[in-house]
Amino acid sequence: MALVSSFRDSLLSAGPCGALIARRDWSQGTPGSLEGWSASLRAATLLVLRSPVAMVLLWGEEGVMLYNDAYARMARGRHPDAMGTPVRRAWPEAVEFNDHVMRTGLAGDTLSFRDRPFTLYRDGVAERVWLNLDYSPVIDDDGRPGGVLCVLAEMTDQVAAQTALADSETHFRLMVDAVPQIIWIADADGRMEFLNRRFSDYTGAPFESLTPAEIAAAHIHPDDAAHVVASFQAARDSGGVHKCQHRIRSASGEYRWFLDRAHPYRDPASGRIVRWFGSSVDIHDRKLAEDQLHALNMTLEQRVAERTAERNMLATMVENTDIMVMAVDMKFDILGLNLANANEFERVFGVRPKTGDNMLDLLADRPGLREEVRAGWMRGMQGEHVSFVDEFGDPDRTRRSYSISFHPLFDEEGRQVGVYQFVADVTERLRGEAQLAEAQAALRQAQKMEAMGQLTGGVAHDFNNLLTPIVGTLDLLQHKGLGGEREQRLIAGAAQSAERARLLVQRLLAFARRQPLQLIAVDLAELVAGMGELVASTTGPQIAVEVDVEPGLPPADADPNQLEMALLNLAVNARDAMAEGGRLRIALRQQRVGAELGLPVAEGDYIRLSVTDTGAGMDAATLARAVEPFFSTKGVGKGTGLGLSMVHGLALQLGGALAIDSEPGQGTEVALFLPVSGLARHEGVADIPCAGPTRRSGRALLVDDEELVRHTTADMLADLGYDVVEAASGEEAIALLDEGVAFDLLVTDHLMPGLSGTELARLVQARRPGVAILLVSGYAETDGVAPSLARLTKPFRKRELAERLAQVTAAAESLITV
Repeated sequence: MALVSSFRDSLLSAGPCGALIARRDWSQGTPGSLEGWSASLRAATLLVLRSPVAMVLLWGEEGVMLYNDAYARMARGRHPDAMGTPVRRAWPEAVEFNDHVMRTGLAGDTLSFRDRPFTLYRDGVAERVWLNLDYSPVIDDDGRPGGVLCVLAEMTDQVAAQTALADSETHFRLMVDAVPQIIWIADADGRMEFLNRRFSDYTGAPFESLTPAEIAAAHIHPDDAAHVVASFQAARDSGGVHKCQHRIRSASGEYRWFLDRAHPYRDPASGRIVRWFGSSVDIHDRKLAEDQLHALNMTLEQRVAERTAERNMLATMVENTDIMVMAVDMKFDILGLNLANANEFERVFGVRPKTGDNMLDLLADRPGLREEVRAGWMRGMQGEHVSFVDEFGDPDRTRRSYSISFHPLFDEEGRQVGVYQFVADVTERLRGEAQLAEAQAALRQAQKMEAMGQLTGGVAHDFNNLLTPIVGTLDLLQHKGLGGEREQRLIAGAAQSAERARLLVQRLLAFARRQPLQLIAVDLAELVAGMGELVASTTGPQIAVEVDVEPGLPPADADPNQLEMALLNLAVNARDAMAEGGRLRIALRQQRVGAELGLPVAEGDYIRLSVTDTGAGMDAATLARAVEPFFSTKGVGKGTGLGLSMVHGLALQLGGALAIDSEPGQGTEVALFLPVSGLARHEGVADIPCAGPTRRSGRALLVDDEELVRHTTADMLADLGYDVVEAASGEEAIALLDEGVAFDLLVTDHLMPGLSGTELARLVQARRPGVAILLVSGYAETDGVAPSLARLTKPFRKRELAERLAQVTAAAESLITV
């Protein structure tokens, strides 16, 4: 009976689900009353309850469910009815799958699934979810499988993110493939990384990663190849724009003229060229026309005075060209024009001109167009060659862009007697160049934000490594009370500064979307009401704080601690924008979000949390950069520039969005959209308080490649009563293991050169099963980390280390004693 009482006490201390199991009457059905539970069942149950990750034990032939608090949160509306219920009845929508699991597990085999899709009814509504599942048989006291242990993790958000990324890449490809020119991206050496569909359509060749010399040999006219390679090399040497004209062979073997233009993209940190964004525009028809025009320009004045036969030959040449040609005298009387010009003039201005007409008289009844035409021709009557691009046409019709060139016309004595004009319609070419520019700008912005996110996450990791010995040492100095009152005051000030640095790193991780979140169903109305006094004290007496909450709001999925920090950041920003005082309004509404709002979220119901001020507002340039990290308008020393970027990163990590509306002098509204959790609030269960630090005995193997972090952690462990053995790498720790060094506890850093902390933990678990293990990490990096492995995030104080060690050592001891 003492054993049963001890087991029941262990259940009661193992969280809400443990208490539920302890108080349940199990005498009817599987697995029977607690007094009759086997040692194997008791040990497996405690293992499940003490795990921080979702785990469920399916016991007996029916698979009676015994699960922990993490699984209860995942099961949502199915909890607590699922506890003690056969899995077939608890999850009827997955009967066949669970039958297969039970048959396999009770036969002694294991199963593993990654990103396995299910349609579940956790809150009475069908939802599509993806899960990672690992099933292992649990051997009962008689040596045969008595149940199946399942470790699971919900991957729905990750699968959705991967799908969104693939959709974004598809949209970019569709957009670039729609451009009627060849678009390409090359690396710093000119080797092709990307070519749009136009390249294959024209050349008939599939995309290949080729160097400039290889491309020139395969597709460029032999007479132009050396020029192209030299031009690109010159651009690389100078760091300027690559631009050259050359001929490219089509799939039919014909060569056409193209204009290459490529801009370098530089690494923001080093300034080094890392990529080239280029286009190859088909200018064949234009080049032929320009050649014709060049020949015409060289001979027009001479041919005016030549014989009639030569005039007829010139007229035939001008008449057959696609370029629009017209000549007028100084009074705007038309001296001559070709068919292309007459047709386009009629299409644009609605009247057909002919030789002898006065061009301005033709437009007498349309004074606006008449003045526009007159002003254009006057630019050509100044006696010099003039070229420009401009729009012409009836405002009520489609206006088009034209490349216009004016040349003075002289008589035999050198006097200017008129002007002749060459015009080409360049509307489609300019439109294609604009589309290309937009695509390049979008790609550059996406790469910029991705690079900043990666940089920020890495900086935060390094800062956490730097802060760990600082925070730990100051904590030890404070608790030991070293020095006098002045020394303790200095230590307290340094500890406060370290805590501010710790919060700054949390903001960096929020922007990089790498902060650890504890998602629950949050009553936002209650959260906002609870922060009323804090917001009012933060903003000061000059600012009136108003709260407007729509009644009956459903809860939203969020991390309440991070959300409180985000709301406080928004309130501080609003306060700083109202230097002379004003009004701050916090509003909560439920809103249906569709495609019309242009937010990067799935269509559905959201809770809209908005903070509105009557301050200075932002102009368009400031608004465009508002969520960039470290961007601030507050001046040096008045802000980190991370407030809005942290809120933006939190919104994205929660599956929501951030929207900002602001105008100079009109104030600013910042709206945070959070996904609705369900129709009714999920009541949270208070955490059981953790005991304070206690002294323990035993030997700890401490592994960390950062010397200062290792020494500080060793001091903490020694202060807690441990005999500490240090190792600077995973390989050094394995060598100690091979030498037979005994230890009761392994504390290891996660990210280290060579053997990682996770790999080291797996080796120690295999060779020393009874050793308690704690994994320490600079940020919320969980790739490759076993869900059951206990973790502690840097930086940490001695109390936080002690509390975590108490949990992991207690779990290890319970497995041994049971």
